[in-house]
Amino acid sequence: MFKMKKQILVLVIGTLVSLHCFSQEDTNKTEAPYPDHTLISPPPPPEEIFYKWSLQGGGGIIYPVTNKALGVSLSGQYYLHFSGNYILIPHLFTGLEFEGTEFGSTSSIAAYNTLMFVYNAGIKVGYYTFMQKDLLFVYSLSFGPSMIKYVGAPTPTPSAYQTSIFMTPNVLASFRVNDELRIGIELSYMFNSYRFDPAYTGIAQFVNGQYDPVKDITGITTYFEWGFGVYWAFAEAKK
Repeated sequence: MFKMKKQILVLVIGTLVSLHCFSQEDTNKTEAPYPDHTLISPPPPPEEIFYKWSLQGGGGIIYPVTNKALGVSLSGQYYLHFSGNYILIPHLFTGLEFEGTEFGSTSSIAAYNTLMFVYNAGIKVGYYTFMQKDLLFVYSLSFGPSMIKYVGAPTPTPSAYQTSIFMTPNVLASFRVNDELRIGIELSYMFNSYRFDPAYTGIAQFVNGQYDPVKDITGITTYFEWGFGVYWAFAEAKK
């Protein structure tokens, strides 16, 4: 009987001690803050990192400027471009640029449904500002040969492709995502030696009176391009 009472007494004392320790742990414990799920980029490195290679691309809308015959015949649809670059020394690079552009009149009320595709491939040279900054500017100039192709022309064109030469200055203003990646907006101005003539495709019969058939077909093709751009540097060089 005494032994049972002793066991009960030990059990009660042990329970009280456990409860006391548990209450002490809860009293001294500091509540952990809720995790912060805000997406922020890591801070930039204190010193600039040199990368051997980079990729740049972008796309958006276009606005024809010259010649006037092009502006009254076709509207700008979109452009897409991509380049692979080798960084010669910090801030200076060269690479290969590829671009595709579409002009067209695909409205259901249009008297014709013609698309003009411009394909460019050439050499690119450029300069980028400091990689450790949150805002990165990339300036570049691309130039090389172009091919022009028409689809759905009222009068079948005598040649599947026409050739010309292009030159494009481009500016990218981009924000830092991490040490390698930047995303932002870009603006380009295309110079193309191709001279658009509505008579070549049979569009002239639908736009008579909207342009001078002599004066307004002499200018080269130029247009603005603006949209989103990406710049990604990789292959960090060892110091």
